[in-house]
Amino acid sequence: MHFLRDAILTIVGLLVVGAVLAYLQVMDGGLSAAEQPSVVEKAVAARLLKLSVPPEAKKASNPYATEKSAWREASEHFDDHCAMCHGRDGRGGTPIGRNMYPKVPDLSASPTQHLSDGELYYIIQNGVRWTGMPGWMSEHTEEETWKLVSFVRQLPELTANDLDENRATKRGQTTQPHHH
Repeated sequence: MHFLRDAILTIVGLLVVGAVLAYLQVMDGGLSAAEQPSVVEKAVAARLLKLSVPPEAKKASNPYATEKSAWREASEHFDDHCAMCHGRDGRGGTPIGRNMYPKVPDLSASPTQHLSDGELYYIIQNGVRWTGMPGWMSEHTEEETWKLVSFVRQLPELTANDLDENRATKRGQTTQPHHH
């Protein structure tokens, strides 16, 4: 019985200390989005991302993974819906991307590239709370989202020239504007 009481007192004590530290941090510097997140904030954000994707969604596989042109079909859609924050190249170097809190991730970098296709799909469709990433389920078809996953996978290899050439090719082929 003493063990249970001691365990509860320890947990309550840690919670009180954590709350006091959080309060002091807020009182010291506020909750400005212009400040870099602390190590604790980064750890919590990473954990929230992991928790935001159900385990069964992580296992989903991209039906367009072997289709070499799938990324090309998604690039215009990415420009329309994602580039405002993530940039045409997916690296987040836009005024919005640089000023978000937490910062917009570089989609070509290893933390994103190490996510499973199912995780990327789920994040695009459902968004991630407390990050500014909206859920696009009502705007994207499943096919469009899977092709966006293919586009994200291709980002580490794409150059600005590749994107420009693809855009010019798509515009030359398309007679109808992109609509939902």
